Amino acid sequence: MRTFLTPPSVLAYVAIATIFSVSAADPPLSSKPSESPQFLRLHRNEDGGPVALETAVVRYGHGQNQSDQPTHVDLVAAVHIGEREYFSTLNKLFQTYDAVLYELVAPPNARIPQAGGKPSGAIGTAQQGLTKLLGLQFQLDEINYKARNFVHADLSPRQFSAAMQRRGESWWTMFSKLMQESMDRANGEGKKNSPDLSLGDLFGIVFGSNRELRMKRLLAEQFSDMEVLTTAFGGEDGSSLITDRNTAALSVLRQQLQKGSKSIAIFYGAAHMHDFDQRLRKDFNLEPTEAVWLEAWNLRDPTPQPK
Repeated sequence: MRTFLTPPSVLAYVAIATIFSVSAADPPLSSKPSESPQFLRLHRNEDGGPVALETAVVRYGHGQNQSDQPTHVDLVAAVHIGEREYFSTLNKLFQTYDAVLYELVAPPNARIPQAGGKPSGAIGTAQQGLTKLLGLQFQLDEINYKARNFVHADLSPRQFSAAMQRRGESWWTMFSKLMQESMDRANGEGKKNSPDLSLGDLFGIVFGSNRELRMKRLLAEQFSDMEVLTTAFGGEDGSSLITDRNTAALSVLRQQLQKGSKSIAIFYGAAHMHDFDQRLRKDFNLEPTEAVWLEAWNLRDPTPQPK
């Protein structure tokens, strides 16, 4: 009987909020403009067991009206902690673009913290703690933000604080909104895909073997349920966390297009991508044309070592 911790544990949603804040055959993209492609998924094997947490790179273009040298915009969804190979793949991918628009609530000319440096603030401390807990790597430590084609496309701390104040938001109200949405879904008021955390799950994490793998699998189940985040922070009213920051990124996108950039990546957290998808369609007349999936977390059982 799975009765322990319903709705999903506070730990899981603190982890989701932390990551959110600062390969098999690709599924076919929808032919209906009103539908959004998937940007984060939990890939399973034929028996239903978890194989990997994967993020998508979705290409947007002008379809049949594109020229001989088409302009395309790729939405590169990210989770901010992942396997070292995941970030290495992204670094190689980013070399192929004219411009990579990246998220970071910081002044435009801020220096990216060096790998291994002391984390700044509670969120930075939590993120680095989570990487150690799961045996993963932190995005700011692995991605080459010094690349010439990297372009800051986010709010500054002052602009973000002003956006929160204008909307009457605070970190507490946003966390409360997230928890309310999770409780509504647990009580049957919304679609619920992720399982509850059982007493057996908790016992296995604390006392079982392969604790890193168990914890990764548990959190991957929660992360893959993106509707919790998009419902809590998207919608008509929007939020400073998604709506205002995405507005800043798309303003930079317009600047890059005016400069003549033909190949552009928007490198943002996966929770931002539904809003980006809608705005690229509506405001830029771009449509998704293809997708590639990248493995962010390896969730396979370890291969037995030969004796």
